[in-house]
Amino acid sequence: MNLDTVTLRCFLAVADTGSFTLAAQRIGRTQSAVSQQISKLETWLGVPLIIRAKIIRLTSEGEIFLGYARQIF
Repeated sequence: MNLDTVTLRCFLAVADTGSFTLAAQRIGRTQSAVSQQISKLETWLGVPLIIRAKIIRLTSEGEIFLGYARQIF
């Protein structure tokens, strides 16, 4: 998988909004598409980035990646 701007936008939107649904609305994609992009990213990196619960939170790895994603994007 290549790390592309769509994947980074999805991750940043989820991190910023704390919601897959709000992230999807922000970037103009479906909630399912955003979720799939995040899952692909986690598989590619080999670590979980997001804790999926009632309140979405970043893992410690997700916090680290967030800094890199902001620099890249």
